[in-house]
Amino acid sequence: MKIHNLKVNGVKEPLGYQYDYLTFSWEFSAEEPIDDLEFTVEVSKSLQFDEIVWAEKTDNTFNTLTTARDFLEPYTCYYWRVSAGNCSQISRFETAKEDESWLGEWISYEEETLPSVNFSKTIQLSKPAQKARLYALGLGLYEIELNGQKVGREYLNPGYHSYDLINQYQTYDITNDLKSDNQLTFIVGNGWYRGRFIFEGGFENIYGDKQKLIAELHVTYTDNSQEVFITDDSWTVTSSIIQDNSIYDGEVIDFSAKEKSLTPMILQDTKNLLTARMDLPVSVMETLTPKIFRDAANNLILDFGQEITGWITGLLPAGKERVTFQFGEILQDGQFYTENLRTAKQTFTLLHNDQDRVIRPHFTFFGFRYVKVEGLTEEEATHFNAQVLHSEMDETFRFNSSHTKLNQLLSNIRWSQKDNFLSIPTDCPQRDERMGWTGDITVFANTASYNMETRAFLGHFMTNLRLEQKELGGAVPFFAPYPKIAPREGLNPFLTSAGAAIWGDASTVLPLTLYKHFRDKGLLSHHIEAMTDWVDYIYQQDEARGGRRLWDFGWQLGDWLALDSGIKGSVFGATDSALVASVYYYISADYTAKALEILSDSRVNRYRQLAEEIRKAIIETYFVDNKLNLKPVTLQSEVEQIRQGMAKHFGGQEIPTCVDSQTGLSLLLQYKLYPNEAAREDLTQRLANNMAEHDGFLTTGFAGTPALPHALLENGLEKEAFQLLFKELAPSWLFEVNMGATTTWERWDSILPDGKISGIDMNSMNHYAYGAVEDFIIEKLLGINLPEVHDDSAMYMIKPHYTSHLDWVEGSLMTANGEISVRWEKINDAYQTTVTVPVRTNAKFVLKTGEVIELLPGKNVIG
Repeated sequence: MKIHNLKVNGVKEPLGYQYDYLTFSWEFSAEEPIDDLEFTVEVSKSLQFDEIVWAEKTDNTFNTLTTARDFLEPYTCYYWRVSAGNCSQISRFETAKEDESWLGEWISYEEETLPSVNFSKTIQLSKPAQKARLYALGLGLYEIELNGQKVGREYLNPGYHSYDLINQYQTYDITNDLKSDNQLTFIVGNGWYRGRFIFEGGFENIYGDKQKLIAELHVTYTDNSQEVFITDDSWTVTSSIIQDNSIYDGEVIDFSAKEKSLTPMILQDTKNLLTARMDLPVSVMETLTPKIFRDAANNLILDFGQEITGWITGLLPAGKERVTFQFGEILQDGQFYTENLRTAKQTFTLLHNDQDRVIRPHFTFFGFRYVKVEGLTEEEATHFNAQVLHSEMDETFRFNSSHTKLNQLLSNIRWSQKDNFLSIPTDCPQRDERMGWTGDITVFANTASYNMETRAFLGHFMTNLRLEQKELGGAVPFFAPYPKIAPREGLNPFLTSAGAAIWGDASTVLPLTLYKHFRDKGLLSHHIEAMTDWVDYIYQQDEARGGRRLWDFGWQLGDWLALDSGIKGSVFGATDSALVASVYYYISADYTAKALEILSDSRVNRYRQLAEEIRKAIIETYFVDNKLNLKPVTLQSEVEQIRQGMAKHFGGQEIPTCVDSQTGLSLLLQYKLYPNEAAREDLTQRLANNMAEHDGFLTTGFAGTPALPHALLENGLEKEAFQLLFKELAPSWLFEVNMGATTTWERWDSILPDGKISGIDMNSMNHYAYGAVEDFIIEKLLGINLPEVHDDSAMYMIKPHYTSHLDWVEGSLMTANGEISVRWEKINDAYQTTVTVPVRTNAKFVLKTGEVIELLPGKNVIG
């Protein structure tokens, strides 16, 4: 037996985090099946566990145990132990300041704002230290140096948060780095806090107009006496060699710049927003080496073979007056290309370098595959590598098959997830946007949570979303954090509005999706009010309009970026946006009811009834005599009138609106929003006809793409589903692969068949939303289906679907009790499936005939 991978709230050995609840989780493995296993979880302040502050037993098959945080004290390291039989494992977690008042002051400087400054203090210790913790927050972004060495392995601290609503500080263990005389320096740049940010040219000073710092160093000496060093006006403040720096534009370092003394000042800014971190560390996760060549314009190019998020690092030779690295996604006509980055410069510039030194940026990141180098020879450029940056998360799913292009698609999806999971889930990592769009993660959350242990990462995003939601009276913004920009003529409507379907439904889809994958009741309970408030927000507007239980009002985006409008370049799809919104009204009410039932919350019946009322209204509106109603009243609804007005304003023409699109039909089928079997057959036949009319190609956008392959296969159109997945011409997933993509695109036609980019206004090569198809590959092709949310027995349903497009396929998913894996292969004219089931896990296999057989722990061979 082995107990391992212990986590608290989804984090291994968290140091100085905010613990709104405590969920202990662990993985278990054993060679032989074990019946009736019970775990004991104990928490102590000592490694010897001679004083237990909390303990509980559980036989939970998902290996999670949630409790309240009542026993937590500030500045305390807790050890916790999981035991079963004669097997045990110990881990630790540590609190930060908790509710203790801050002794340190917010400090800044009196002079005009500079791009970057250094805050420094000489720290002298009177005796040996046995423990030293540094609690700190620098805004915008900061790095710490102690005696000339970087502290920690994290970058871009404190990450991107709703700085006007929460200030997350970090905790550092510097016990082993302290000497008797120490120089402690904080280098603070602009970041999201005050640098240029947000689309359409961007805004500066969104959260503040000058860098600031607050810090406390708590030292416990070997004689158990203590001393606290704080930020105050005795600190030294100087200018920095880091000149211009911003998220979009990059960074300039001038090694000849002389540090100028600045006047420190104490700020009266509130400390009430300070809280311990929730954001995961952003770290260097991989390093890539380039191929070097000259492009058609004779530019020196580094090609890293993979689109990534990160930066480059390497040895910069002495005597270089100016070296520039510019970052881009693609080549056009054999040349380096950046037009689709819009106003983002994505450039790293080094000036007046007087000695050999290893360099990297500090307060920016880039989305790129290619780097144009100026100021270095080809030989000098060979000393530079790319470092991949993203938030630290365990990868949990592996895949391989006989189809190399399908394998590349899965790689592309995973890379787009890694590239956009940096502090928050962003839409893209390269152009002048990089924001936490809620709609993208709504449709991708299920796939994301198969690929990685997303609990802490998406939980942190939900915290920001919830803070913004409270400010908006229950509405959910299009992105979180939600910068507050003063209204003005012509301001982008995304900055002045909130509360649209799919985007707002992140508040209900994310918590239940995370629970289904990770069974963390603490996380679900922590975000349940975000779920109820979102549904209540829609409900109250619905009631004000007569309580029709349809979401046919307000501003909706509908099936964003769908191809079925027939209007070149249009972002609006043809599907009735009231239908899309009403389906998501139902989903959110249903998910909220399920979450409340899991939590034994007495409000469950209200939301269950609401979901049923919405379902009934959808059926009454969109069906007549068991057939789809092609002319529902919603085609003339308020929401459609608003959408048509926007289409005319931005595109100059109306959108042809319908309900029998691929998206409309798929949503009704996937969520079983039809009155009876005859109606289901009508929808299925219409979907089959629609697919045939488009030669089996999709026309769907954000709303329809995740649903389409599932709806096809679940309703007897298996051939059409797999033809869709394996299509190689545009528009399709494998077309992107054929065009050399290493990540998933924002648009189906981001690159045209002739290799030309289709447009530059809104065209990213690194968006994860359409990668949502991976959950179809996992759940339908491989057939791995998670236990239902109300199933505490860990019953996995294994139901693979075979296709002639593959000779074999295999995949494995890490669970709390080990890997569950499926491999099927074609042998002669038959298929053989091997399923490996970990211990303490129940699984059933569904044959093509519908017969269900029980699987045993270990290897099971079927066929």
